[in-house]
Parts: sequence; C-alpha cells; structure tokens
Amino acid sequence: MFLGIDLGTGSVKVMLLDSQGRERLAVRSYPIESPAPGRAESDPEAWLAAIRAAVGELSPLPPLRGIGLSGQMHGVVPISREGLAPLQRAILWADQRGAPYLQRFAGLSGEMRARMLNEPAAGLTATTLLWMKHESPRDYERVEEILFPKDYIRAVLTGTMATDPSDASGSLLYDFKTRGWYWELIGALELDEEMLPEIRWATEPAGVVTTEGARRSGLPAGTLVAVGAADAPAGVYGSGLAGAAEAQLSVGTAAQISRPIPSDRLPERIASLNVFEGVLPSQRYRVAAMLNAGVALEWARGLFPREWEAVYAALESRGLAEGSDLLFLPYLTGERTPYLNPRARGAWIGLSLHHTADDLLFAALLGVACSIRLGLETLGAEGIERILAVGGSLRHLFWRRVLATVIGRPLSVSPHPDISARGAALLAAAMTGERLPVAQEPDAPQEPEEAPWVEEYYRSFREGYRALQPVQPPL
Repeated sequence: MFLGIDLGTGSVKVMLLDSQGRERLAVRSYPIESPAPGRAESDPEAWLAAIRAAVGELSPLPPLRGIGLSGQMHGVVPISREGLAPLQRAILWADQRGAPYLQRFAGLSGEMRARMLNEPAAGLTATTLLWMKHESPRDYERVEEILFPKDYIRAVLTGTMATDPSDASGSLLYDFKTRGWYWELIGALELDEEMLPEIRWATEPAGVVTTEGARRSGLPAGTLVAVGAADAPAGVYGSGLAGAAEAQLSVGTAAQISRPIPSDRLPERIASLNVFEGVLPSQRYRVAAMLNAGVALEWARGLFPREWEAVYAALESRGLAEGSDLLFLPYLTGERTPYLNPRARGAWIGLSLHHTADDLLFAALLGVACSIRLGLETLGAEGIERILAVGGSLRHLFWRRVLATVIGRPLSVSPHPDISARGAALLAAAMTGERLPVAQEPDAPQEPEEAPWVEEYYRSFREGYRALQPVQPPL
C-alpha cells in the first residue's frame, strides 16, 4: 500500500493506493489568509494539523511501502534549520506583493531570459523573495532555507531539505538549459543562493519518517518518503497524460491547462505561458495558468448562505438554453494567463434590481469558464484531440456542462477525485520500483450543448476586462 499527500492551496488530500490501483481518500481544509489587499498567506501548522486529521480518518493505516508528495507551486516557506520553524506564514502563489519588483527582470540579457523561459509574474517565488529582501529585511536575514510547500512537509517528515525540478522550474530561478538553479541569474537579482535547497528528481527516496515527523503528522515512523513533485506535474503523471495531442485541464483553487512538449531541447519562450519540468527527465509541459477558479467561485458562494449542492440544484432547472445578462470578471487575485496583470480585479457588470443570488452565481460560473477558455486559446488548441478535465468540483454535472459549453470542446472528466494525490502515491510506488495500474479511463465525454449565446457572451467578457482593468506595463 502506498500513500500520497497532495498539499493544495485550501485543502490537503491524503490518498491510500493499493497494488490494484484502488483508492481511499480523506480531505481536510485550511484557510487562505489575506491580511491586506493583494496578500495570500497560509499557516504551515494548519497544513500539518489537516494532514494529521486526514490520516486519522484513514486509520488504522495498513502497512505502507512508501509515501509520496505533491503540492501547490511557487509558495515560499522561510525556515530556520533549528526545529524546522517557519519564520512567518507561508506566502502563496496568489500573493501579489512582489509586483513592484517585476522591473528587476527588465535589465536581464536576452539569453538569460530565454534560459529562464517563464515570464516574470507576481506570486512566483523570485518576486516574493525580492519583496522579502527589500520590504521585510529582518525576516530575510534570518532565513536559512527557502522551501516550497510540499518540501516543507517532507522536511518535517524526514528532516531532508530538498526540492525537485518541477517545483524549482516554477520559481523564475531555474535554468532550463542545465536543469538546475540558475546561479548567474540569482546573482544578478542579488538573492542569497545559500537559501535554495538541493534539487533531486521526484521519485528519488528522500529519507524515512522520523519519530518527530511521525508525532507531527500521524504517519508511521520508518516509512520511506519520496522527494515528490509540484501538484500540476504530479497530476499529469497521475493521469498518464503523454502526447502533444492531449491536454489536461485542472480546476482547483486556480485553473491550469497543461500540454506535453519535448524535453530534449530548449522550448520557445512565450509570454503569459509557463513551462514546467515534469516528474521524470523525459517530461516537460507548457502551461496556461489562470489564478481565479475555485478561489473566485468559493468567494462568490460565500456571500450567500448556501451550499454548492443547493446552488447547482437551482441552476440545473435553469439550464443553458439561455445565457446571462450579467458578466463576472473573476480576477480577485490578479491574473497570469493571458494578461500577466497583478492589478487585475474582479467585478459583476450589469447589476440590476431584478438579479438574484442565483443570477450572480450563474454569472460567476460563466466568468470562470470564460477565463479558462481564454487560457486554452492562448495555449493553442490546434492539434489537441482530447482535453482531460480533473478536479473535485467537476463532480457537479452542471459545472461540467457550463465548462464544456463555454469552451466549445468535449471534456473527458477523470473519475479520480484527486489526480495529484494519486500522482503523489504513484511517485511513492515508482520510488520502490513498483508499477501500479494507470488511471481509469473517463466515461463518455461531456459534450458542449447547443447555446448560440455563448460567442457573444464571451466577446462581452473580453471587452469587459479591457474596459475596466488597469493596464500592466510590459517589462
């Protein structure tokens, strides 16, 4: 039996996976804290408490052959080595306070920018570190190691300080040519290279759960732990996505569309799209990253005393034959693809006295779906024969119908409740040399519905952004 831990932005999923590929899953949530506009933080102790609770739900645990990890990308957990104590709350990918330091990348040479591949954006690790160095120097000077979220959990479990190429490649501090830290770039930004952990491949063993790690997590001491991977690459690994004719749409707190690209050469740098390393040396992905999916929908739902089941039950009777006269811009945390605009903000446009809570929530679903379509078009849909959709919210039929109809493409919806947790468990199996069954094939795809209003609505959505949003100056 193998165990996978997927440390998401707002919840952790802990999965048991047996040798036949059968799953048991426990989920526990924790808050995203926003103490000031543009800030997004999380308490690492809340992560550990959630892991203990989820492990407790699955207990008594069967004998475990290994543990794998996946986790939210770009976050910064600054720690001291003594007691693995975080010096402050983790700064998350949705945090925008690094935006003023984007100009620091403008003076880099063309070759340097080509080798870092990814476009600088607020919330990526390097911009957060620049903010810490210049705006919180006292904390910055106390940092002995910077860990990504899943790497902090593994450090607590095993005492091992490390990361993997998939997380490192999303930091803006990674050299895609050498597949290691980009020391020249780090020096040019005047960041402390001693803070960065060793890079090891995701399926390598990192150590075993220590007695202290067992006490803090509820996991059995002595269990072998893999290095682990970032959540998006772990999810792609968990679903078995392989060729360029396939793309994976992950709808969680944020939304990402991943498409495999060759790893034997340096790919072209494309503004507003990311390139990430995969779990294995043979894997790389080009990614459209939309920052506001579940986080925007949960915010909108939270304004009304209703659960999603009641919301979807009401909207099912409404159907998709008619659109909405209300627009929702979901940009509560800025936006990455395609705008690279940390100052983008959300709005309902067209409010009138006749609008109800159902109208506002329907518009919220449509707005997130439009932002995902915009990401797909930016990534380039040509040559994609299948879109595999993953994420817990897709268990709701009406949401699947909205997504497929707005995107205008069939969606093959994964039957697995959390593909990144499954990927993490598969990493543990690969660490031991065992090959488990691949993910189950989805049922029949969710087809787009006949909805002539969609194209005009999508055009209005794009025009609404252009009319209301401040322009982000180019680097």
